[in-house]
Amino acid sequence: MKGSSNNKGTSTNIFRRHFVRNLAKPLGALTLLPLLNLNAAGVRSPWISLFNGKDLTGLKGVNGTSTNWKVENGLLVSTGREQGNASWIAHERVFDDFELEVEFRFEAGCNSGVFFRTPLFKKSPAYLGNEIQIADMSDAALQEKLTPDRHMGALYTVAPPAVDIAKKPGQWHRMKVRCVGSHCQVSINQQVVQDVDLTKFSDELKESHPGLLRQDGHIGLQSKDVRIEFRLIRIREIR
Repeated sequence: MKGSSNNKGTSTNIFRRHFVRNLAKPLGALTLLPLLNLNAAGVRSPWISLFNGKDLTGLKGVNGTSTNWKVENGLLVSTGREQGNASWIAHERVFDDFELEVEFRFEAGCNSGVFFRTPLFKKSPAYLGNEIQIADMSDAALQEKLTPDRHMGALYTVAPPAVDIAKKPGQWHRMKVRCVGSHCQVSINQQVVQDVDLTKFSDELKESHPGLLRQDGHIGLQSKDVRIEFRLIRIREIR
């Protein structure tokens, strides 16, 4: 009986080693272990373009008419806001957990932003929802006017950017926003500017910015006085 017990132990150890080795064997282009990690992180849906490069299909102005938004040479352009124009433009769909990619460039003095998980209310989208700030930090007047929590890459009036990554006007920027649950990570030009839990800010901030606690909402782009252009706006849901 004793010899039989040793044989069982040896067989069990061999099985364990064989099982662990097999976990790391390729399965097509992936290995089983990364596949397990991917499932744990959430399954990414295919990319959805929020701008078709031709017209404003799926987009609508909020708090005014969208006549200040045009399509020029395949670019979505805000020509600047005048009285009666929309203060921001929103996509009609609602998203909760997502990855968003936006490419943009602006003229000197630009002060704009990208909204996420924002309701279609006329006023205060940065507070009732959330905004990642776009700003020309080479502009001396803006540098003097804007507090750090309003610099390029800031979670507007909530958290300043971790690094200063703004390029000069006329150059293309690439922004990525990834929100899963309350965790939000933002990068601009491949530099992480925000990596936060939206629910972990002070009670005072959460009271003045109820959007921090929102679980879903619209994606939007802000329109102010200075021209800004977008050439890529795409999103994919995370399930």
